[in-house]
Amino acid sequence: MHRLYFPTSLIAAVCLLTLLSFLPPPTVWCAGIVAAAPLPPPEEVIRLGERMYRDGILPSGSTMQAVIRDDVQVHGASFSCVSCHLRSGIGSIEGQILSPPTNGLKLFKPYYQYNPVIPDPNKPPPKNMMDRPDAKPFYRPAYTDETLAAAIRFGVNPAGRELNPVMPRYEIDDRDMSILIAYLKTLSAEHAPGVSPKEIRFATVIAGTVPPDQRTEMLAVLDAVIKDHNAKAKKRNKHLNYGDNRIVDASFNYPFFTLSRWELTGPPETWGSQLEEYYRKEPVFALLGGMASGSWQPMHDFSEQHKIPCLLPVTDLPVVSDSDWYTLYLSKGAWQEGDTAARYLDRIAALPKEARVLQIVEESATSRAVADGFEAAWKELTRAAPVTVTLGRGEQLSVSDIQQKIRKEKPDVILLWTSGQTGTILSGLAAGSAAPKRVHVSSTLLGSGLAQVPEKARPFTFISYPYRLDEGKELFHVNARAWLKKNSAPVTDLRISSKLFALTKVFLEPFQVVKRDFNPAGQGSGLVIMEEQFEMMLHVRRNYYRDYLLDVIGMMADANSLAFERVSFGPGQRYISKGCYIIKLSPGAQPNLIKESDWVIH
Repeated sequence: MHRLYFPTSLIAAVCLLTLLSFLPPPTVWCAGIVAAAPLPPPEEVIRLGERMYRDGILPSGSTMQAVIRDDVQVHGASFSCVSCHLRSGIGSIEGQILSPPTNGLKLFKPYYQYNPVIPDPNKPPPKNMMDRPDAKPFYRPAYTDETLAAAIRFGVNPAGRELNPVMPRYEIDDRDMSILIAYLKTLSAEHAPGVSPKEIRFATVIAGTVPPDQRTEMLAVLDAVIKDHNAKAKKRNKHLNYGDNRIVDASFNYPFFTLSRWELTGPPETWGSQLEEYYRKEPVFALLGGMASGSWQPMHDFSEQHKIPCLLPVTDLPVVSDSDWYTLYLSKGAWQEGDTAARYLDRIAALPKEARVLQIVEESATSRAVADGFEAAWKELTRAAPVTVTLGRGEQLSVSDIQQKIRKEKPDVILLWTSGQTGTILSGLAAGSAAPKRVHVSSTLLGSGLAQVPEKARPFTFISYPYRLDEGKELFHVNARAWLKKNSAPVTDLRISSKLFALTKVFLEPFQVVKRDFNPAGQGSGLVIMEEQFEMMLHVRRNYYRDYLLDVIGMMADANSLAFERVSFGPGQRYISKGCYIIKLSPGAQPNLIKESDWVIH
């Protein structure tokens, strides 16, 4: 489910009406005091507390039990803290429900919330919450261990207000409560490495022998993205500081961005140690883009180990995982094309269950990735495993060899996961006495040879194609291409610029320079008011935590894309393009792409 944003003036009023109610009897909530109990070593406390927060699992291994809406029993695994307050603990908005921060930096300091003032539908909304008639903040004192335990068990804050009834009331004993609270005190407690009052440092990784034209195109886009932010930050800082050269603390400033280039050489097994050395010398907040002459696995592992976000590396060989967190990919790459072929054959072509599949796989990482994608989906669809012929490195498959295989296996479908020799094999199949009914190939493996599929083979050749099919004449595409041109980023058949344009949303939008600051009236000695809470959920500003950057991206609305049919976001999702077309080619020297399926989602 995607988290949606609404105008601040309206959503604040609605959320507060939902969030705040009256004080329950004191005898109910004073029972939440945490008693002293022996705890494991600090590292183990954090591990166990994190598991409680994220997975709803008690230190004993049992599932946390909870109640919502007074009497509905629920399992903590389904209603874990992270599902609403997110991994960073900064909170979220879902529908009309506001989940406030649960990180120690906010919990253990006073907090202000505006009282609900319903906007007049016949008048323009005020520019600021404090501009409303009778607006004044509600005060919530800083939590203590005891009052936080009462909130978790009984749903009451330190001011005695009952929390939203949809928040679970957890059944947690004193020792386990102490573990959870100890973890919350460490959650998003300090800004991440790479952040200073004046700047935030980023890096991009170029690993192995990346062709010069690809490198140039990628760096042009990244430089444009950094330049775009810094131009707006300079203007905003000048306004904030009334024209002088003073830079205020990063918590309230628009820090500038810097981008380093981490060049990795030698064999891939040495890339990890090279990354460690770069990071030791210059810690960065996140990695942007990046390219490698091979699998992204070393960089993926480095990001997971150090909890460093890596945003949109340009790779056909991403790591396909359901559990890893820190790398956000454009797609599942070549794997996705094999997955799409399987789902198309099952759902759209309606291949009979007993149908036989012959799969021919080159000895290359890309070919193997396409085959892995097909095999995983085919197995999930409870289909019989394909007959697979694996070619040795550099081995050429003769037409007679494949004809012999066809006579032996009698396949209903041939999967040709090859690159340079694909055209020759297809020509041989077309020239045979009985052309196959269906051959599937990969556009990534074909590369620039896509249009070279022999004309006689086009009627039976189906191509997995992960990109847009239209020319993108609407305003978004016109403006996007204009932005790239203005910033000297070439738009070529490599698709690097069109893919990385997604960084203007995925990266720039979370750090967006907003137009105004908050009216400080009524804040007293507290740090946060309700209106700031909404701003927190739209922007990373003031919350320079790596997990929160990924939380914000997960709450974004779906977006247009120059490269893909659509890109979509959601909490924990790590591949923003989730589909692929199946196409064929029209006759002629310059064939058109013919859509054989709608966007097939994996």
